[in-house]
Amino acid sequence: MEAEAAARPPVARPLERQVILAGVDPGKSGAIVRFGGDYSPFVHMMPVITGAKRDEFDAPLIVKMLDGCSHVFVEKLQPMPLKAGGSIANFNRGFCNGLFIGLLTALSIPFTMVRPQEWQKEMLAGIPGEDTKQRSVMAAQRLFPTVSLLPTPRCKKPSDGIADALLIAEWGRRRLGR
Repeated sequence: MEAEAAARPPVARPLERQVILAGVDPGKSGAIVRFGGDYSPFVHMMPVITGAKRDEFDAPLIVKMLDGCSHVFVEKLQPMPLKAGGSIANFNRGFCNGLFIGLLTALSIPFTMVRPQEWQKEMLAGIPGEDTKQRSVMAAQRLFPTVSLLPTPRCKKPSDGIADALLIAEWGRRRLGR
């Protein structure tokens, strides 16, 4: 029996066991930011698998990224009027919400779905401008000056998905009083 146990492969461990919380800007161009035990951010673009017709979420990789978190804060995607977003976009928003609710529930990780207006009210306060994407990038650069907001080393434009995920994680950290 001991020889059989020794022959089994080791159990996979979650990434950075010291992860305490995460912020998620859902959507295929979004990001996942995990804060370590010292609150240093680990930034990941949303994992997707490129398909022939459409990109799909890489659910197993998302699970690996979120496993071990003590709490996850996910931006709650709202349906848009048909004139503004169309029915396919609304279906994708609902699918994305359901994906994260299902994964986090299956992993028994406590989570909070937060409306964009709720976290933006606090995290973008005092940042000038009308465009919330630009304001998110500015706020994230101010709060996390050493964190790159570039999705890849070759990119020149900062990702508002990374900026939003960073700000959602920081908003969540403040809510938990850490």
